[in-house]
Amino acid sequence: MSAGRFTGGGDLKTGEAVIHTRKHVVTVEYTLPQQHLRSKTPKIPCQTMAIPISGVLLFLLLATPVYILSLVVYRLYLHPLAKIPGPKLAAATSWYEFYYDVVGRGVFCWEIKRMHDEYGPIVRINPNEVHILDTGFYDEIYAPASKKRDKYADYVVFLGVPTGAFATCPHDHHRLRRKALNVSFSKKAIYEIEPLIQAKVDLLCGRFRDVARGDRVVRLDAAFFALANDIITEYSFGEGYDCLGKDDFQESFKGVLLTAVEAGAFIRQFPWVVGVVKALPLLVLRRISAAFASLLQWEAIVNKRVETLVAAARAGKPLADRSVFSTLLRGDLPPEEKSFQRLIDEGKSLMGAGSETTSWTLTLLMWYVARDARILSRLREDLRDMPDGVAASSLLKWLEQRRYLSAVVTEALRFDHGAIGRLPRIANEPLRYKDHVIPAGTPLSSTNYWVHMDETIFPDPATFSPERWLEAEREGFPLQKYMVSFSKGSRQCVGQNLATAELYLTAAALVTRFDFEFVGTTEQDILPARDCFIPRPVVGSPGVYVKIRGLDTENNMASN
Repeated sequence: MSAGRFTGGGDLKTGEAVIHTRKHVVTVEYTLPQQHLRSKTPKIPCQTMAIPISGVLLFLLLATPVYILSLVVYRLYLHPLAKIPGPKLAAATSWYEFYYDVVGRGVFCWEIKRMHDEYGPIVRINPNEVHILDTGFYDEIYAPASKKRDKYADYVVFLGVPTGAFATCPHDHHRLRRKALNVSFSKKAIYEIEPLIQAKVDLLCGRFRDVARGDRVVRLDAAFFALANDIITEYSFGEGYDCLGKDDFQESFKGVLLTAVEAGAFIRQFPWVVGVVKALPLLVLRRISAAFASLLQWEAIVNKRVETLVAAARAGKPLADRSVFSTLLRGDLPPEEKSFQRLIDEGKSLMGAGSETTSWTLTLLMWYVARDARILSRLREDLRDMPDGVAASSLLKWLEQRRYLSAVVTEALRFDHGAIGRLPRIANEPLRYKDHVIPAGTPLSSTNYWVHMDETIFPDPATFSPERWLEAEREGFPLQKYMVSFSKGSRQCVGQNLATAELYLTAAALVTRFDFEFVGTTEQDILPARDCFIPRPVVGSPGVYVKIRGLDTENNMASN
């Protein structure tokens, strides 16, 4: 409205308003009630023209199906991916993926395999994304730093840590953030914190000795989660949560993390849910979802740790020499990369990635080793000469030279898969796969699970066989090339050196000190049945439970 003027009779009881807009002049006649005349500044009621609700509804009723039909036609026949094979329904709508991942509780990974069985090694799995089932093409998708690969924002949104290095999408920005973390997770850095890891392993063994004396049953996967969580939190913040000291190994922390990852598929479809949940008061959220309320409480703990470290750094106080966040705060990252919110995202990323994946690998390792007398016997023989009382900073290097232990650890990692589902990457250049050209900017993925279950690379892939690695070594076959538990390329897992160190030190300690008898646990509680970004067993699995028996101390080569 650019201008207005009033004209009327001398008694101001009637008048005319002329309202000028850019395109129209509207003349409104009005009558002033007597009570308005008493005021020096009369209030003039304004009449407006209303569009009937029925008209709006009719327009939407007609326009919506036209829009949907146009979108479907575009996606099926005019989209750059229109010539990529795959189910028409998957190409037309993301509701196809929603059905298998949300309604089906994480089974889209297996539906993708069925697509490949029907349509071949390259398929269009949703309107915008292509999946390739070809182990030989994995290195092209997950390429080294010389080839730029972005992450797919619509996929990583479920992580809820947009400024953490793991969820950073642009290639160059990720390199900046990743470089700052590499210092703390290099092989050299992990050797330096071996005493920290060994101290936590010894605490776990102490708890297991108490369990053995009491002839009690313990939840093994929760105990391993406590171990991994205490290690990553103490290394990240200079102070751990002491989950190992809790009677139930702080089992609720594991539950909180699993709640978050199991909600991931839903959040990918409806990312606005995260903002709504965080906006709700905690008391209200507890009534709606106790699990999500616990998740926010867990995040508050991370926030407090980061806040303490940031405040200390800004005040010029000394920081813990080797903690990840002390290194970040002392490093040469630009100031905006050291903001409170960004460091919180980094902290949540490290805690999530450094807890559940490693602990589940340990669970699988003990399940397969303890239940196979041949593997257990051979592993104990491999560790027979393990030094007793060796310096806490040199045992890891000795263990890494044990060929059978290395084979067991590697096979456990193959069975764990790391991230079981697809990890989309976006190339800045067109990629060619056989007769198909994949346009630049297309989200493209493979799946770790199907690489590790490739019978042409891993014969009898469902069998836990450490010997396959020894045989490949003897035959000169590069089997390690096809190990993708930590992914590959410039975005492979930053924590792989820490994870493998935990696996070596924990496995060696446990198999030489204890026997494990699984109680009420079946393969349904072990085998992956759902893709929740990480592998999860069937819905309703209660966890993995064991009875523990300490070995004869005279034959215990690693007893304290």
